[in-house]
Amino acid sequence: MMTIAEDTMQPRKKNAKQTSETARLIFRQVRRAENTRFLRRLPGFTLDCELPNRLRELLGHLQEAEESQRGSAQH
Repeated sequence: MMTIAEDTMQPRKKNAKQTSETARLIFRQVRRAENTRFLRRLPGFTLDCELPNRLRELLGHLQEAEESQRGSAQH
């Protein structure tokens, strides 16, 4: 059985063709010369390596919920 995260990350069969078309359109737009020039001028960014305590706490709750969901699905 899939976890909640895996289930929501996969496109549904009826939307797979539409998702594929959307991905193709985005790819074409990003590769256009004017967009490429714009994107190259954007400054780079870095991510903070540490998460705020509240976010870490919420992620812990999410992980517990997923693990309990997995455990109840096996029984």
